[in-house]
Amino acid sequence: MPQSQRKYDKGENRRKHQGSSDEAVVVWENGLEVGKCPKGFSLEQATTLLQDAIPEFKKRQPDQPFRLWSYYAGAVYQARTSDGGLTWHGWPVQAKHIPPKIERQLRERAESYGEIKELKRWLDRKF
Repeated sequence: MPQSQRKYDKGENRRKHQGSSDEAVVVWENGLEVGKCPKGFSLEQATTLLQDAIPEFKKRQPDQPFRLWSYYAGAVYQARTSDGGLTWHGWPVQAKHIPPKIERQLRERAESYGEIKELKRWLDRKF
């Protein structure tokens, strides 16, 4: 599916990814790592991130992205699909989950935005 057609899937009752802080965070809830978007993070912002995301492919499925990666306002977001790429759901993730090749691309992107310090702060952060 062309990236211009990617749609964001908020999902039913997915409040766990809606944070109460002004910035994205990763927290532990009931023994699970949960990425939370900043409060006020809109559906339009989520959709824009999907359109501009860096795709990650698996060798056995080279035509369909496995995950999508984005950088926004000092945080790294990962998105996954549960329906073959029609819709995607994303959330902030810790640096330890970012593949090295993707991290390099995210650094290039943050550099082009003039936000490399903000990205480095996220990558160095211990949640």
